[in-house]
Amino acid sequence: MTVNHISRTGPKDEEARWPSPPDPGDLSKRIAQRRAELHLSQAQVATRAGLSLRYVEYLERYPARPAPEALRHLAAALQTTSAALLGGGANVPPGHGIRQADLRVVSKLGAAECRRLITPGGVGRIAFGTLDGPVIIPVNFAVLADTIVIRTAQGTVIDGHADGQVAVEVDHIDEALRQGWSVLVRGPAHHVTHPAELGRLQEDAVVWPWAGGEREVYVRVIPSQITGRRIEIR
Repeated sequence: MTVNHISRTGPKDEEARWPSPPDPGDLSKRIAQRRAELHLSQAQVATRAGLSLRYVEYLERYPARPAPEALRHLAAALQTTSAALLGGGANVPPGHGIRQADLRVVSKLGAAECRRLITPGGVGRIAFGTLDGPVIIPVNFAVLADTIVIRTAQGTVIDGHADGQVAVEVDHIDEALRQGWSVLVRGPAHHVTHPAELGRLQEDAVVWPWAGGEREVYVRVIPSQITGRRIEIR
């Protein structure tokens, strides 16, 4: 179902009923993710955008094509742009639209703040040295008991270099607000082979590699140094 025009209260047909199970499209997922990043409720977004709560709920549940004016109001309420909600810039490196002159305030992050930022887990990069030189690989990770947990497969580059000093970097860039943060963790890594430790990681560390496949090798990074910085406009 698509929506070609909306009023301030949203389409009457969609408000009357939702005839099929939820099937979020790309726009729906971006709206929900941006709202979560701002810690806003659907009601708050609806009020800011001048849309009905029912219509905001609909946008997050089903593929839709809001009218340009409604999309602009929604983007403003979410402190982003219509292009960003529609996926513009998805195939360019993060930070492509940020002018260097705008990056005015750089502040160091304490270890406690760094840990708070990376605790939810997600996607980062692991770096280590090889005979051919330094290597940096994107990885999914989880944080458990103040350590970083990574899953990989046997025979991978990570598997072959997981017992030694490594660095893990995690960052976030918000191009709409021209701000971001970066956390760098350094420390020794080791394969998890002890049955008790391995069992705990398999039960408690929620790590689902995007690449999929059999990835039953667990690697743990023990932070010995944590640093970070935040860049923002004030």
